[in-house]
Amino acid sequence: MNGYFITGTDTDVGKTLATAALLRALLDAGRNAVALKPVQTGCPRQDGRLMAEDPAVYARFAGPYFPDGYPEACCRKFVPACSPHLAAEAAGETLDPDDLAAGVERLAHGYDTVLVEGAGGCAVPLGNGRTMLDLMARLDLPVVVVADNKLGAVNHALMTVEVLRGRGLDVAGVIMTNATPPTAGDEGLRRDNVKAIAELSGVPILADIPHLSGAPVDEITAHAARALEYLPGPRPVDDGLDFDRDHIWHPYTSALEPLPVNKVRSARGARIVLDDGRELVDGMASWWCAIHGYGRPELLRAARHQLGRLPHVMFGGLTHDPAIGLCRDLLDMAPDGLNHVFLADSGSVSVEAAIKMALQYMQAKGETGRTRLFTVRGGYHGDTCGAMSVCDPDNGMHHLFSGLLPKQIFAPVPDCPFREPFDPERFRETERIFRERQAEIAAVIVEPIVQGAGGMRFYHPEYLRRLRRLADEHGVLLILDEIATGFGRTGKLFACEWSSVTPDILCVGKALTGGTMTLAAVLATNDVARTISQDGGVFMHGPTFMGNPLACAVARASLGILRDTDWQARVRAVEGWLEESFGPCRELPGVADVRVLGAIGVVEMENPVNVPNLQRFFVDHGVWLRPFGKLIYAMPPYIINRDETARLGAAIHDAITARAHQ
Repeated sequence: MNGYFITGTDTDVGKTLATAALLRALLDAGRNAVALKPVQTGCPRQDGRLMAEDPAVYARFAGPYFPDGYPEACCRKFVPACSPHLAAEAAGETLDPDDLAAGVERLAHGYDTVLVEGAGGCAVPLGNGRTMLDLMARLDLPVVVVADNKLGAVNHALMTVEVLRGRGLDVAGVIMTNATPPTAGDEGLRRDNVKAIAELSGVPILADIPHLSGAPVDEITAHAARALEYLPGPRPVDDGLDFDRDHIWHPYTSALEPLPVNKVRSARGARIVLDDGRELVDGMASWWCAIHGYGRPELLRAARHQLGRLPHVMFGGLTHDPAIGLCRDLLDMAPDGLNHVFLADSGSVSVEAAIKMALQYMQAKGETGRTRLFTVRGGYHGDTCGAMSVCDPDNGMHHLFSGLLPKQIFAPVPDCPFREPFDPERFRETERIFRERQAEIAAVIVEPIVQGAGGMRFYHPEYLRRLRRLADEHGVLLILDEIATGFGRTGKLFACEWSSVTPDILCVGKALTGGTMTLAAVLATNDVARTISQDGGVFMHGPTFMGNPLACAVARASLGILRDTDWQARVRAVEGWLEESFGPCRELPGVADVRVLGAIGVVEMENPVNVPNLQRFFVDHGVWLRPFGKLIYAMPPYIINRDETARLGAAIHDAITARAHQ
């Protein structure tokens, strides 16, 4: 849908007149245009019908272009002349931005340019915590701000523009209306208002309509028509996808024959909105990090506030409140015994830092022969060199680099399912390999309970407890990679809590900022930190964007949501819904296993799946999932609801039934 959303700096600023005049100017310029009103209050009853006054003004201006009468232009009408949320409440109804947006799109069908006039200003309440801004975000149209040219106009216009930009909306410009009659001697004030708004807002003054009470339509339209010099026509057909295909290298794909991509316009809640308007239920939480969903107000407020204060400063020799507060919050939430925090800028970098900590720890202790890491097959820890060295050496994503990576020590995949009784025999080989090589081992590194991108396996908590005891017995450090599982994903705040185990070094990332910014952290015990630092030692690592204050501020807000809400109940509910919706897949041919833990649901096939085919199928069925290997899985935002979860399960069931995975 092409067009503009028309909002005001307040009520009674001449917004309807400006909308009607702009509509007439567009029609005179040959555009197939219409003006619409999502919500109209103060509608009188006439012949049993509610009459919307603003569309009547549109009809007066555009009448010659609609000889059969102006079309239906209002989605919702109410009698009381008050704020939309109060008018709807009085009628026993509710206003939902999604429903209003759908209504606008329905009424806009067949027109190439649509003007959508809001009610009052951009922050007018719609009810249930939503405002006109939420509707504007749904429609994603450039915004035209209408301001009455009077004392206070500069302040109101600049605040409106800033609020709109803060919500990610494009501001096309400002129309000055002079709705307030001029007084003797205020010409200079009004000229300065126009100049100041243009200079301080950085947006054009589209038109300056003089006070024209009772003026004919043509005269008012002539002033509004100047806006067309600044307002572009319909959006170009080029969506950038050809450039993307030819020049942009996406993760884990070929530069010459890339997997198809879908262009995203926006995201909210548990939904991704594509550029063509289709909405997908997001089963991936953007690779498991957007645990609170998209557009979470607390995270956006934290980002805006910090962006205006201090977006970045180097962390070497300097510090700041966001980093101090975040590290304090992390230590308060983490398992007891972790007392030092090293901030990193991604999960892979945090694993690199953890590995270097372990190696430097052993060097500082004088155990210079301990230079290798002990881990299990089927693991995944990141894409940088140190992290790749402890990923599965044969079946992982990094076998191409095996000749370049440090040679680590691998035990078998933990073959002890989470929900089955633990068989000690399943640990024998792990223990044997460890004892044979213990003199070489600086640290054990594993993903606790859940092996993520290496296979989505859930193993028994006793396995981790035995690894902890084995490490303690031989003076080896235990590194737990909670990048995927940390902050509630498995139903515990940290997956290691299933085993009541505290690591020596803990890596966290992904969900740390709620999926808003890239940030990770490495937490360590006093013993690790003091041993490395003894005799003047320093830890030799320091990313350029370490401790980025913008990311730290958002992370604090994300941890605050976990602290202040009953996230455990949400994850338990999601676990039940995943079992409910994924369970029927167990009966389908070709399915090897279905397993669920916390907000993780996995359908494992007997053979590798056809990823491009499945991606197309899922998008066509309104869901976003990213299969790999033999796995079709979901790790959705914790705020997903039952119906959305059911759509994920149904799409997977239908895909397997239709053999879209083959």
